[in-house]
Amino acid sequence: MSIKYTSKDNVISGLPIGGIGCGILQLFPDGTRGAFTGLNNWEKPLGQLHGYRPGTAEDYRVSNPFAIFIKQGEKSISKFLQTTPLNKCPTVERIEFEANFPVGKLRFKDKDIKLDVSLLAFSPFIKEDNKNSSIPSAIYSFKIKNTTNKKALVSIMASGINAVGSWNVGRYNKVRRKNGLTGVSFYKKNAHPWDGGARGDISLSVPHVGHITYQNEWSYVRDNFKGDIEDRRFDIWRFFSENGELPNENGGKVAQGEGDEWMAALAVKFKLKPNEEKEIPFYYTWFMPNHYLGHMYQNWFGDSWDVAVYVHKRKEEFLKKIDRWQNPIKTAPLKNWLKDGLINYLSTITSASWWTKDNQFVMYENPVKWPLMGTLDVRYYGTIALAMFFPELEKNTMLLFKKYQKKDGRIAHDLGKSQIGCPSDGTTAGHPWKDLSTKYALMAYRDFLWTDDIKFLKKIYKSVKKAMLWEFSQDKDGNGLPDNEGKDQTYDLWDFYGTSSYSSGIFLASLLASMKMARIMGDNAFYKQCEDYFKRGKHSFEKELWNGSYYIAGKTKKSSYNACTAGQLNGQWYAHLLGLGYILPEDHVKKAVKTILNLNGKKSKFGIVNSVYPNGKIDHSNHHAENVWTGETYALCCLAIYEGFVDEALDIAKRTWENFVYKRKNVWAQPDVVFSKDGALGDGELYVRNMSLWGIPFAMARHDKNVKEFLLKLDPKLASSLV
Repeated sequence: MSIKYTSKDNVISGLPIGGIGCGILQLFPDGTRGAFTGLNNWEKPLGQLHGYRPGTAEDYRVSNPFAIFIKQGEKSISKFLQTTPLNKCPTVERIEFEANFPVGKLRFKDKDIKLDVSLLAFSPFIKEDNKNSSIPSAIYSFKIKNTTNKKALVSIMASGINAVGSWNVGRYNKVRRKNGLTGVSFYKKNAHPWDGGARGDISLSVPHVGHITYQNEWSYVRDNFKGDIEDRRFDIWRFFSENGELPNENGGKVAQGEGDEWMAALAVKFKLKPNEEKEIPFYYTWFMPNHYLGHMYQNWFGDSWDVAVYVHKRKEEFLKKIDRWQNPIKTAPLKNWLKDGLINYLSTITSASWWTKDNQFVMYENPVKWPLMGTLDVRYYGTIALAMFFPELEKNTMLLFKKYQKKDGRIAHDLGKSQIGCPSDGTTAGHPWKDLSTKYALMAYRDFLWTDDIKFLKKIYKSVKKAMLWEFSQDKDGNGLPDNEGKDQTYDLWDFYGTSSYSSGIFLASLLASMKMARIMGDNAFYKQCEDYFKRGKHSFEKELWNGSYYIAGKTKKSSYNACTAGQLNGQWYAHLLGLGYILPEDHVKKAVKTILNLNGKKSKFGIVNSVYPNGKIDHSNHHAENVWTGETYALCCLAIYEGFVDEALDIAKRTWENFVYKRKNVWAQPDVVFSKDGALGDGELYVRNMSLWGIPFAMARHDKNVKEFLLKLDPKLASSLV
């Protein structure tokens, strides 16, 4: 099990390597590296997700090659360790790529290279180790084994662009030798105070594992204003290809004009006896404090060189600790595709997060397209794994929502657009959303339940109560359920009015969670208030929405919305997840789930269509209704598994996941929406909701004690909640 591609596969996203809240650098099967967001540029990655961008430093993905030089006897060869050419330099013929976040392996295949050459690339991502999972670094460890009967002279080269600052003028490079490392650090003088990618530094370094040579700078621009890959110069190739060494020039030049675009390179030369193997690690580290709230890593490091020294000393320790959480998943009694999904969806936690200097943690809804911070209706789906792997960070965000709670009690949709502390009511105007306060209550109970942290519950309880009291005020017709008023829930292109099955079902589940919290806090009056709403709401839900086969989408006094929606029992999913029992009659729930699987589940090969009419026609009333939401599909599959439809649900979830892996070749930057007709990808990337796949093993644990044992092995704290 693992994600496997070759350099011939035109993948959309590469394996993200970096730290929580630090930015990442994606590794692609063709050996290139791009989509760098370490410059506080999550919204505009350097070397875009869909290939490199033309123009000076923005072609970052292609222009940071590794290379190898090999000499045996009188014959020598030298090649880029990527398949994408640059300045007509020779490249390897083929690369085999294998990844399980956060570790990727590349095997370089070429008829002229007689040695075994591979690259292990990773960054530390370690369960419940917040610090070591939040380091701005990418570790590239080459292994070269001489499988011939001749001695070999080998050199590995790493190169990099000075990308500090959004304008190249003022950039300069500096050769450094310190703490057992040699390398080049990238800087910029006179940085603009508002430039998030400046006032910091980037380092490319290597330990003393051979004869090290360097080139401190050369300009890789050939012609002014041309700005495409054909314009790039790799002047040091003539030195490296001759003898595997660089000229050790250390000019210290400062870029004066827009034609001065500095690159730098390091080379490590060594000998290999027959059957001998050597490891050459390179460290790409960054330190970019010019973020308006700073980074948590500033509390631990002074610059990018400090980061490199730190990771060098702990490289092997990091790999062992990654194995400790990966191995329970790899050996779990689950299908391989599901293991792949569980491991690799975790990458969104690093790709789309901030962890600020003063300890505020948030995740983007989607940094490139919708850079709203902490979007609550989405994180309700996607933070199951975050609550397991980094519970303190999860609770951190919840307390931020408490801090920015509205005066009337309702919970904000998000904490701000590309900022924290400017909460909004959501992506639509007019009526406040009806699924935010309820989801807030459910997540608050989840985070308490899975950590048994009574201090957290005491901090957040009054806020939850206030949020639920506001939700009660949204029951305009007295039926015990909140009334929707249009685009006032997570489907923000889709109107619901009156009693909607989606919002009302989540409301019923939140009442049960609130009753649990009220009982623990000794708040009998609120307990009884929630109990009364639950009894009345359950009765109204049944009376108004049950049609004998499923719960219709919505109903007002004047009209009924008779579509069968994938999210009609989303609240029941969460109630099962938290051991709250049934919010509605069990037989009706099972029948409704079966109907959804037969209607919505059979309308697309790529997931569950959000809305289908009882005659089998897809609801084309809006973009959301007619298509597939990956996160909602996984949530429905979880519910179906709880209700006993295990095989059917796993088959749908598998098809949804494999569309990304095999057809779209986009594992690590998935969007929210998939087009139901052909599986094409909708808007957005790095979408948090898709991590709801992590709910599937919880559902399977209800039926399979071996899966339950796997979850407890992965996280023993779940013992009190897995019933």
